[in-house]
Amino acid sequence: MKQMSLGLPLMGAAAGTLLSLAFPSKRGHIVCGILWTGLSALHAWQYRKKLAQDLKKNGGFFAMTDFPQSKLDFFVRAVEVASYIPGRVRLYARPLVGNAALAKQVEKELSGAAGMKSVRTNTTTGSILLEYDPATLRKDPELAKVEEYIRTHVKRR
Repeated sequence: MKQMSLGLPLMGAAAGTLLSLAFPSKRGHIVCGILWTGLSALHAWQYRKKLAQDLKKNGGFFAMTDFPQSKLDFFVRAVEVASYIPGRVRLYARPLVGNAALAKQVEKELSGAAGMKSVRTNTTTGSILLEYDPATLRKDPELAKVEEYIRTHVKRR
């Protein structure tokens, strides 16, 4: 089947679906919705090979998204980076407020990282203060990646 542009028919079906909500009879809405669904399916069918090629080239769907790659990466994305200078980072985490057990767990987990000098938490403010040796930390590729993420997502400098 020769590929024809479905942009205008899709827009028309979508507009018809939305506009038909204003009318008391819902038959038009149902018809436009079915038409929109059918055109969308046809459009997806037309571009299935290109989509498959793009997914294969980029390593699949999950490689195209920005998901955390490790527990440490997940942790860093779950906190607000308040300030950063090499060797000293202040983070804020809402779940830490009033949660002494979580604070101890955070301190225990982060204290074991290479080059970490001190980890201090404050359950009143939800603050985590990390002091570390940048040269030692950067020898670990994962920790270096986390530091780069922190550096680029800092709120204040």
